[in-house]
Amino acid sequence: MNVSLHALDLELQTYQAQKDALLRSSEGKFVLIHGNAVLGTYETKLDAVSAGHAQIGPGPFLVKKIERVDKPVRIWTPRT
Repeated sequence: MNVSLHALDLELQTYQAQKDALLRSSEGKFVLIHGNAVLGTYETKLDAVSAGHAQIGPGPFLVKKIERVDKPVRIWTPRT
């Protein structure tokens, strides 16, 4: 399967479009989005990922913490 580097663009656009409503109802939780559909909100990231695998399969799908200010994620990879 050839997945574009922008595979989650639609999901991120959906998050931005729904962000105000998600903040009002579920701030601090994790949202599961596939395409332009919000499939649910969950207390933990693991719950959201598990629901994504159960509902969608291997993906792609977006799991994102619902926050007023998005915090960057830094991933450190050691050189070999």
